[in-house]
Amino acid sequence: MKKRRKAKEEKKEEKIWWLLNPKHLQQQIDEYGYYFSMGNYVLSLVVSLAGVFICGTVFSLRWYLTAAVVVLWMLLLPGMILDGYKNMYEHKKFLEAADYMEQILYSFKMEGKILAALRDTANLFTAGRMCTVIHETMAYIEEGIYKKDLYQEAFSKIEKQYPGRRMAAIHNFLRLIERNGGDYSNGIHLLLEDKALWVENVLLLQEDKKRGRSRVIMALVITMVLAAVFHGVYRSMPENYSIVNHPVTQIGTTCYLILNIFIFRKANRELAGSWLERESTSDEKKVTYYWKVVTEEDSRTAWKKSLLWAVPFFIAALFCQLRGYFYVTVVLIAMGIFLGNQHRIGYRISYNWLVKEINLRFPQWLMEMALLLQGNNVQVAIAKSVSGAPAVLREELEAMVKKLKAQPEAMEPYMEFLEIFQLSYVQSAMKMLYAISESGTGDSQEQIQIMVRRNEKLLDQAEKILNERKLAGINSIGYLPQITISFQMMVNMAVFMMIFLTKMSI
Repeated sequence: MKKRRKAKEEKKEEKIWWLLNPKHLQQQIDEYGYYFSMGNYVLSLVVSLAGVFICGTVFSLRWYLTAAVVVLWMLLLPGMILDGYKNMYEHKKFLEAADYMEQILYSFKMEGKILAALRDTANLFTAGRMCTVIHETMAYIEEGIYKKDLYQEAFSKIEKQYPGRRMAAIHNFLRLIERNGGDYSNGIHLLLEDKALWVENVLLLQEDKKRGRSRVIMALVITMVLAAVFHGVYRSMPENYSIVNHPVTQIGTTCYLILNIFIFRKANRELAGSWLERESTSDEKKVTYYWKVVTEEDSRTAWKKSLLWAVPFFIAALFCQLRGYFYVTVVLIAMGIFLGNQHRIGYRISYNWLVKEINLRFPQWLMEMALLLQGNNVQVAIAKSVSGAPAVLREELEAMVKKLKAQPEAMEPYMEFLEIFQLSYVQSAMKMLYAISESGTGDSQEQIQIMVRRNEKLLDQAEKILNERKLAGINSIGYLPQITISFQMMVNMAVFMMIFLTKMSI
């Protein structure tokens, strides 16, 4: 793992130096499908460098400090230009994927065969990456030479270029129908609705990211103007009390400008991420640890451990009280109480994190179940869903499969699923799955549709949770300009007070 991280870091460093060559930058932009001329690059460089020089002049920086900021800007500028084109590329890629998913579902609904649906979908794309990869997929299917699964290997060409859970879900469903046959109209309708919900939420996320970036830029502009005003005040002071040319002020102001450049770069990077790979996978180690805290840790043992941590602080508090150190005693008692309840705090943190993860992952799993139920009974569908299930659900699903093998007609295995959390929507879905397993084939499709309609709201909530997680980065960046200007003002104030007190003592 460490070697991989080092390799990635070295690759990033090489990329920064590599992009300094304008030809390499132009080559990378060409790969994204856009044109960027040398004239545009020179213009961007001149305008941005002029802005940096103006900032250096406004803040009265020494020439070598201004030069340091200029060098940093020149190093980062190619990457920031590339990020702008990458954002446009990811937007285009997202639209291509969305159009492909919708068209292939409609085409399959009419044709009923994967190859025919691919041919019909290919007509939608006359050129570009999607057009190329669809024709590669069709050629692989027509050739008929494969290792394990013809359609899975063929579709992997598209999934590699356009990754995402929904792309894979659509392809898996088409493969299932191609292999087993059956009525697929309900499944296609379900996938189309899910795709529409996904598109809407991704577009909302990107709009929110753009607004977040605008807020960051506005905050940077306002704080820079405020810093310039304060600097003007310091410049107007008598020479005896001036801090403008003091080395600490100069270094502090340089650090302030450098930090603002990195903030601007980070805000741009937030927009340049993949639109398709929006969903972060569950952290296996974190899930395992939190599950252990919530389900396995004995409360008595945990309480004893907390007490062992707390007792020394209570003893120290008693000693300090006897010596008359009142405030130290209060702090030690507070720490002792905190450590004495750390097992409860740890349990609550773990429990709340798992609930949020279940809120995000359970609707996705239920969506997969609805698709699997198109060609399988409930027990088989649950068993098939385990391998690709989210980490937070996998352990419970494995236990459920074992219980169903022992008691295939019992309701208990369904109702004991995630029982410790007592989530009403989970219990309701489990009751519905049990009802589907007990009903005849005539009623099962109607019951599946009822389950799907109930799950639509959960899916929408899960999409909102994903958006909130993805917006956390750009929202936190919005507070950084306030921190940097506070840092710069504190440095300037400290220097001023030092000079003032030195003059007063003389």
